[in-house]
Amino acid sequence: MGRGNITIEDVAREAGVSRQTVSRVINRSPNVSPSARGRVEQAIEALGYVPNAAARRMGGARSYLVLAAIERAPAGRLAGRLPLDAMLLEGLEACSKAGYHLMFEQVGEERELAAALTSLTPDGVVLLPPLDEDTGLHDMLARRGIRAACLGERHEYGRILPGLDEAGFSEAATAKLLEHGHRQVGFICGEGDTARSRRRVEGYRRALAEAGSRAHRRFVSDDALDLPGAIDLARSWLAPTIRPTAIIAGTEAVALGVLQVARELGLAVPRDLSLLALQETPGLARSHPAVSTLHQPLGALFAGACLRLIEGGDETGGKGLLTPDPNHAEAHLFTARATIARAPRAV
Repeated sequence: MGRGNITIEDVAREAGVSRQTVSRVINRSPNVSPSARGRVEQAIEALGYVPNAAARRMGGARSYLVLAAIERAPAGRLAGRLPLDAMLLEGLEACSKAGYHLMFEQVGEERELAAALTSLTPDGVVLLPPLDEDTGLHDMLARRGIRAACLGERHEYGRILPGLDEAGFSEAATAKLLEHGHRQVGFICGEGDTARSRRRVEGYRRALAEAGSRAHRRFVSDDALDLPGAIDLARSWLAPTIRPTAIIAGTEAVALGVLQVARELGLAVPRDLSLLALQETPGLARSHPAVSTLHQPLGALFAGACLRLIEGGDETGGKGLLTPDPNHAEAHLFTARATIARAPRAV
């Protein structure tokens, strides 16, 4: 008998149990005796049986599918804001180890997600930024009794809300430079999500204000800038005598633009100017000098969200928003390279 022809009935006969018992073992149900579970697992191994989705569903209501809802937008815009390659690979690894499938679905409005839920019947949905802040999507999932997870959560006006803590992220980046004696710290967001940039500026301003620095009143861009705009702004900051001793770059493009301006003006990085990027890319690791980063490990955060959906069914009764577990992944990671040093005394 070829391996592709092995059925759940064959496994049941080999193990001397019922088809329902085989299904319970496949579905990891606790309601199976150790001896029966052992016989079924031995039969599966001996016959080379691979469970299909229909057989797995017999043991319960689960579909063994996690759906990742992603914003409907041009590919270039998506790639610029989310590391889709890392998220796909880490999410697939987390799901496959638990016996789950992972599917991505682009969502432009609530009815598109509703249609996907009807046709795919996932066990849970990961709402990726900026969909994680769409209250309509959360309400619709709750009404249908489908668990939802996000990459992170933030504290705002005394409430805990879904969505990455962008203000805390940039506040931590600013604190990293303050630790090195920098008080004249500039911040350039770069192109990206306007709401995310606004929150990052808020965190940066808060950190400098608490440190007693007034740099946040002068050396900050409240608008998302493209590369030429970022270069022009950096040049206007770094040419005068009173200038920032460190700059936080929101994107790879901004960081590389600041390095270009520093070379043009004869400023040595990091002796004269420290630089910290809020994005981890191969280009920043290979630049000269290699740029230090504080980045959000979105691949690991996504894998953690998938695992919360897989592991959290019993905890939520099959409903509701599953909040992040700090044990799954750090909110942000620092990669020390060659662009951060003590603040120069002469400036």
